[in-house]
Amino acid sequence: MSSFTIRVTSSATNSTGTAFGSQPDLGAPSYFDMYVTGSTDPNLPNGRYDAYCLNPDQSIVTSRATYGAEEYAATDPSAYVPIGFSALTQTQVDQINWLLAQNFTADPKYGGQFNYGEVQLAIWKILGFTDAQIAPSFDEFLTDNNRNVVNTSDAALLISESLTAVTSGHTGLPTNAFFTEIIDPVGSVQPLIIQLQSAKLGNYVWLDSNGNGVQDVAEVGVDNIAVQLYDNLGNLVSSTVTGDDASTVAVEHGYYQFEGLKAGTYQVKFIAPSYNFTVQDANGNTTDTIDSDANAAGFSQLVTLAFGESNQTIDAGLVPGATAKIDGHVYVDSNNDGLRAGDAPIAGVTVNLIGINDLGQSVSLSAVTDGTGFYQFDNLRAGTYQVNEIQPAGYLDGKDTAGTTGGTVTNDQIAAIPLANGQISSENNFGELLPASLSGYVYYDSNNDGSRTGETGIPGATVTLTG
Repeated sequence: MSSFTIRVTSSATNSTGTAFGSQPDLGAPSYFDMYVTGSTDPNLPNGRYDAYCLNPDQSIVTSRATYGAEEYAATDPSAYVPIGFSALTQTQVDQINWLLAQNFTADPKYGGQFNYGEVQLAIWKILGFTDAQIAPSFDEFLTDNNRNVVNTSDAALLISESLTAVTSGHTGLPTNAFFTEIIDPVGSVQPLIIQLQSAKLGNYVWLDSNGNGVQDVAEVGVDNIAVQLYDNLGNLVSSTVTGDDASTVAVEHGYYQFEGLKAGTYQVKFIAPSYNFTVQDANGNTTDTIDSDANAAGFSQLVTLAFGESNQTIDAGLVPGATAKIDGHVYVDSNNDGLRAGDAPIAGVTVNLIGINDLGQSVSLSAVTDGTGFYQFDNLRAGTYQVNEIQPAGYLDGKDTAGTTGGTVTNDQIAAIPLANGQISSENNFGELLPASLSGYVYYDSNNDGSRTGETGIPGATVTLTG
C-alpha cells in the first residue's frame, strides 16, 4: 500500500472544445480514464489507466479534481474490506478479475458485442448490488449519456460466463496479485478497479488425424491437456487446461487462454503424455493461425506481447502416442529349420533397431536378449524399421525369420518391417547353430590291423576337411 495522486476524466465530461457528453474516451473501453502521478510503487507506474467503479452509491468528481489514494491487490477478497465489501467470496473476486482480463469491449474476438456499460453492470451485479441500487446510475453512467445501449442480457451473459470459467478451472489468470488493482481515493469517494496487465495469449489444442501439422476440417479439439506459461527467464507464470472457451456461448473443445498478462516475452508448454506432437510450423509459418507451434518436447517458440496485445495463434497438434512394438527371440535352432518351438534361448545378445517413423524422424535403439532369449522395442511410432543382430560368439549363423507384420530377411538382419500406430510386430527371430566338431588321429599302425590301441601317434601331419 502506498500513497499517490490520481486525476479522473470521463468521456461524459465537457472539456474545452467539446459539447457535454462528447468528450472522447481516451482510454477505451472503460468509462473513466485514471491518471496517476507521484507513484513510487513499481506495481503502479505513473500513467493513464482504464477504470471501472466498484460502488454505484458513491460519486467521484472528474476532470476538475485530484485525489490522493491507496491501492490494494484486487485478486484478494481482503483487499475489498477497506472499501466496504467485507463478505465477498474468492469466487466473486475471481469472477471480476476474469471479466476484466477478457477485454470484452476491446478484443476484436468479440466483434463489438459488449460495451463498457455492460461490463460495469456485470461487475456491480457480481458484487451483490440490486437493480434498485444500480438504477440511479443506469442512464447517466452506464449509457455514457445515452451514447451506449446497455443490453442487460449481455451483462447477464458476462456474469454467467465468468462463473462458468472460475468454477471450471479454465481461468488462465496470472499468479501476479497486482494484475488488477483497487484504487481507493482518500475520503468518501468512489473506489475504482483498474487492470494493470491486459495482454492475452492462447488458442487451441487439436487431434491432428492426418499428421500434417495443420488444423483441417473435421479435426477436433482435445480437452484436459495441461498448458503452462513461462516468462523469458523460465519462471512459471500460470497454468491451465484445455476445454470450453468460457467467454463464448458456444461449447468448444481444446481451447485455452492466458489473460491479464503484462507486456513481455513468454513461452507456452503443452503437456500431453498420452500423445506425441505433430509437425511444428508446417508450411514455414505461412499458415501460423492454423498450424502447430509445439516442438517434440511440447514447447512453443518465444512470443513477445505488447501492452494489451492479444495473440491467438499458439496452437498444438497432437497425434496418437507411440505405442507400437517390435519384438523377437534369439535361440539355438537345433535342427536348423527356422522354427523356434522347443529350442533353447540365447541370453545377452545385442539387437539394434533403426528406422524412420511417420513424422520423418530417425530412430536408433538397442536391446539385449533376456534369459528367455527375448528382446523388445516398445513405445514406437508408426513407421518402417529394421532390426540387426550382433552375431553372438560361439555360434554359427542360422536361419532368421521375419515377424507378424512382415519384412525382408538377410544375414543377421530383418529389414523393411512395416508398423502402424499401436501395432505389434512379434517373432522377428534370429536362429543360431551350435558348431559341430570332427576329430581323429594319425598314427603308425605297426601291425596294420586298423586299431590305434598301443600304437604311436604321428605329429605334424596335415589333415584337410572338405564337405
